[in-house]
Amino acid sequence: METALSRRNFFKFMLAVGAVSFGPVSLHAKVTKLAVKYQQKSTTGKKCKDCAHFLPKTNECKLVDGKINPEGWCTVYLNKNIKKG
Repeated sequence: METALSRRNFFKFMLAVGAVSFGPVSLHAKVTKLAVKYQQKSTTGKKCKDCAHFLPKTNECKLVDGKINPEGWCTVYLNKNIKKG
């Protein structure tokens, strides 16, 4: 005997599958320091502490994996003080 799957039950099932499959997965991955040519000390005057991606409370970057030196620099540097006009 076949049981028909109602539309409501189908969507409940898909909601549960979606919640399970996307819950523990990170939405973005960080890149390695090597990939962005990270330097412990800036030679350009641009520093991680002035970057929009830098997280000062934990000395981490939103994009680069691992601990970051506030005096460092990499190729994904984005000045957080740029005024949008």
